[in-house]
Amino acid sequence: MSRKSTPNRKPLALVAVALVAIATAGCSSGTADDSAVKEATNDTAKEALEAAFAGTTGTTPTTPTAPKKGVKVWVVSCGQQVPSCATPVAGAMEAAKLVGWEAKTCDGQLNPDGWGNCVRQAVSAGADVILPVGIDCASIQQPFEEAKQAGVKVVGAGGSDCDATGGAALWATERLQVEGLSIEDYWKQAGATVAQYLIGSTDAEAKVLEVKFTDPLWGGWLSEGFNTELATCEDCEVVDTLGMANNDFVSGTATDKFSAALQKATGANAVFVPVGGWMPTGFAQAVVASGRQADLVVGTGFGDAANMELIRTNGGQNGVLGYATEWGAWGSIDEAIRVMNGEEPAVEGDGFQMVDADHNLPAQGEDYQGNVDFKSEYKLLWGVG
Repeated sequence: MSRKSTPNRKPLALVAVALVAIATAGCSSGTADDSAVKEATNDTAKEALEAAFAGTTGTTPTTPTAPKKGVKVWVVSCGQQVPSCATPVAGAMEAAKLVGWEAKTCDGQLNPDGWGNCVRQAVSAGADVILPVGIDCASIQQPFEEAKQAGVKVVGAGGSDCDATGGAALWATERLQVEGLSIEDYWKQAGATVAQYLIGSTDAEAKVLEVKFTDPLWGGWLSEGFNTELATCEDCEVVDTLGMANNDFVSGTATDKFSAALQKATGANAVFVPVGGWMPTGFAQAVVASGRQADLVVGTGFGDAANMELIRTNGGQNGVLGYATEWGAWGSIDEAIRVMNGEEPAVEGDGFQMVDADHNLPAQGEDYQGNVDFKSEYKLLWGVG
């Protein structure tokens, strides 16, 4: 069975021309701008913004698959206390129940011990499929080895399999997101897209405070993609870095660390936060309270409706990597259906593009959906609903 998106597949057109991006952008008047966002006046800045707002995306699969009956699926959350874990869990549960599967959530509570315990509970409970949301195989390799030995199929839900770190593959498949991109390349492209936004929004003079997510593999990939793209801008640089781990949120020290870093990085005019879901937990308030909001362009990785509202109200965030989180969650269920049927995994198409107050912003109160009615399309593929 094919497990990963490989380089020999024909890639999508990853970056659309500016006219397409502008034509498809949802706009909002928002509130009075009080940030350091500058109008792009040079080719480097203009091209970077065009690429960021166009983004990288795909389409849902086209080959139908019928859900097998009587399947028990456990959705293991990286940590229900943060939106970036809880939102995809809810989406996966919704899709699993729609196809008639018996579905259960287990909260890993932002630590490997919790994740491993959830996997072992799932195996003991007779699960057929485990979806680890936001969890890499290498972080809890032994429990995943036990799951494989027990015949339980593990389907990725945002994380990478153990062969990403040189071990043996233990999962039935990772979630394949965009044609032609491995999961590593996908995260690097995501980081590059945020870099493009900050380059363009500072008129190609970005001086960045970079926050790095030190726990997952994809945190490193995101940072690498960001820094590689930022290096294409002659007058841009990272002026300071801050490491952030799940334990910082468990211990309640994350916002204080971020606030201190903001005060220290006096030369920064831009901030890169890898996880959009961190902003509503206190990071956005820290930007406002710092007294430096008018001097900073704040761009983040994947976020949800809460980030859209922060952008709309000028609440401490300027841009977010728009990602249809539920699309990815439903895509993991699609992969699980195909795995249980003995079929080839499909590329699910869940891509991304930058969102700010004037580009790609959904209507008030709505989450970013990527201009695709993916739920209707999956229902047709599965023959349900």
